[in-house]
Amino acid sequence: MNIKINLTITAHFLFKFSIVLFIFSFISCNKKKAEEYSPLQVSLNNHKHDEGFIGSKNCIECHQTEYDEWMGSDHQLAMQLPTDSNVLGDFNNSKYTSFGVTSTFFKKDSLFIINTQGPDGKYADFEVKYTFGVYPLQQYLVIFPKGKLQVLTPFWDARLKEEGGQKWQHLYPDEFIASHDELNWGRPLQNWNYMCAECHSTNVKKNYNPDTQTYNTTFDEINVSCEACHGPGDLHEKWAQDTLQKVKNMGLLFDIMDRDPSLWNIDPETAKVTRSKPRTSNMQVEWCGRCHSRRSQLTDEYTFGKMLEHTHQVAYLDYPLYNDDGTNNDEDYVYGSFLQSKMYAKGVTCKDCHNVHSGQLKGGKENVCFQCHMPSKYKTTEHHKHKEDGTGASCISCHLPKITVMVVDPRSDHSMRIPRPDISVKTGATNACNNCHKDKSNEWASEEFKKWYGNKYDTISHYGFAFHNIRTNKPDAQSDLNKVINDKDMANIVVGTAIRFQDYRNNPLAFENLKMTLTSPSPLVRRAGLESLRNLPKQQQFKYALPLAKDTVYGVRHMANSLIYDMSATNLSAEQQQVVKEARKEYINQLLYWQDRSLGLSSVGVAAIGLGKLEQAEDYFKKAIALDTLNLIAKINYADLKRMQGENDACITLLKEVLTIDNTFSAAYQALAFAYIRSGDKPKAFKTLETAKTIVKNDAQNHYYYALMQNDSGKSKEAIATIRKALKTYPNNEQLLTLAHSIYSDRGDVIEAKNVLNMLVKIFPNSKQYQ
Repeated sequence: MNIKINLTITAHFLFKFSIVLFIFSFISCNKKKAEEYSPLQVSLNNHKHDEGFIGSKNCIECHQTEYDEWMGSDHQLAMQLPTDSNVLGDFNNSKYTSFGVTSTFFKKDSLFIINTQGPDGKYADFEVKYTFGVYPLQQYLVIFPKGKLQVLTPFWDARLKEEGGQKWQHLYPDEFIASHDELNWGRPLQNWNYMCAECHSTNVKKNYNPDTQTYNTTFDEINVSCEACHGPGDLHEKWAQDTLQKVKNMGLLFDIMDRDPSLWNIDPETAKVTRSKPRTSNMQVEWCGRCHSRRSQLTDEYTFGKMLEHTHQVAYLDYPLYNDDGTNNDEDYVYGSFLQSKMYAKGVTCKDCHNVHSGQLKGGKENVCFQCHMPSKYKTTEHHKHKEDGTGASCISCHLPKITVMVVDPRSDHSMRIPRPDISVKTGATNACNNCHKDKSNEWASEEFKKWYGNKYDTISHYGFAFHNIRTNKPDAQSDLNKVINDKDMANIVVGTAIRFQDYRNNPLAFENLKMTLTSPSPLVRRAGLESLRNLPKQQQFKYALPLAKDTVYGVRHMANSLIYDMSATNLSAEQQQVVKEARKEYINQLLYWQDRSLGLSSVGVAAIGLGKLEQAEDYFKKAIALDTLNLIAKINYADLKRMQGENDACITLLKEVLTIDNTFSAAYQALAFAYIRSGDKPKAFKTLETAKTIVKNDAQNHYYYALMQNDSGKSKEAIATIRKALKTYPNNEQLLTLAHSIYSDRGDVIEAKNVLNMLVKIFPNSKQYQ
């Protein structure tokens, strides 16, 4: 099976016996002996001005007010050198124990040292090279071999003591994180160079050398300084000194400010707020989104003044990152939530609520909303239905409810919606009411809401119902999805999420929806349309993706390239061949950017298979596994290559290794079962899938393949029993039902076959096949 990697958060599965396609987010690890590495080469003296970065100190003369506001902000304190004034944690020989692992924090001369269990399971002293963040928690970076910086999972709780702070805590307090766990602090998810650096320092260049597997990561300023947002300032400085004439944007690469002379007007009678002039640019939100979004990075070369999708790919509203209704269920860093909001749709930008230099809310958290929303209408019991000056009277409590991430850090949901506990009743999503009333049920909150507002809100449709119906495989869910996709007022990120869920076999509007999304002005929607093609035959992928291989937005183009790079030149025109050639080059170059990640190397291997270069594929799979021996995706890819090469025993060995490390890896069980079938050992194949059915949760395919094998072995009665039992856990599962129909038909059981077919028609009423 080939597992194809792409930098997105969602996993989609296409399994045809021995082929599995995964769209996965990158995780990797670099695990070598310390003596093999060279020292870290990140230094404050590493200021290269060849790109025009001049440093924040050169901004003070003209921008003293902004500089003073920035000083002490989260941006200014994002990353610092460890000094007595910068380090907040107790390094006075203090100790902290979590699951039997004791960490000791002390000073040695002027150095801050942490003695703790390293990634190899052995205790060692680790020198703190940088502080990371400041409030409500501060983390610490330590040097690793080959230029890596890693973030320790014990952190200092910087909150006040009366708030539960001023103590050491652990990022994962409820579970033991073993050395082989992907959350272990020595593994890639805690690596600064590519996981964190871009958003904590200015003008970061990863500078990874794949030949030596070494980072030489550089930055121009240690923190998030003026030029992190405004871009390089050398020409602006010359413009200010009158040494540069006839230059746009005062010498800056782009103008961050919303310079439309617009105001927010409040109608005193209706209390409705409107912008005096429409917002003409989304650039300010895009600029903040570079770091304030859940996204994957395509390149170090951030393009100032262009939309985020040029250099990053933003996560869609997929569960469990988001709840079905789009409320955040994990750290989404604001951008994805805000794009859903009515505020964004009406023209609100980040600076309308936040002082962009200090990061503080304008007017404070209790008054920021009243800049636009009349206190006489909204700061009243009649509106909020709670006691005056109580928690429930706060706008933020109801319209920006918080979830806690990293143990102590409450983050506000920026979709700024009206609470809808009725959605929670039907989908299980969180809501603002139960965020405070934790002892009450969603049903209670919904009934209380009805008492206040009648059925005003729960009769209003919401995309959350459609997403929930798709996720839980409800009948006719595709019809609900069509309404979301074709709603002209729907946010682009919602439409983009929806198009990726559509079923081309059972949705009669699917191809019309596709054509609409591929021509959308939103790159988020175009990219999603392309992503939805992955389950279609290769020729159809090529037909729809080829035009977007010339898309002006790189994030969209990368997705198109991934669909056409391996097309054969047969039957292609000279012009099409040239497009494919360029797409192939750009796609492979993009994958090579991720060579510091084991799954990046594995992706290059998969691409090599697509191009028929099996020896190169094997080389990259070996490199991927050498870089991270625990990379199970790479091992499964390598196992599939061995299948292609006719080395079935080697394939079986690799798949067994995967299951030894993770006995819940469903795809490995399925691939191993088919490997046993190829070797003529059906009993082992049955036993493998029997184990998978017992151990693995939430994968109906284990039951499907088991029943398929039973039927192929002449045990149709037992196969039907397997299907019926599985349908109790996975109701409406199309694969199980179509297999049941096929078995009944082959047995001549017309009545049962018709009953199953009626079920399929009910679930997929628009399917011409089932009709």
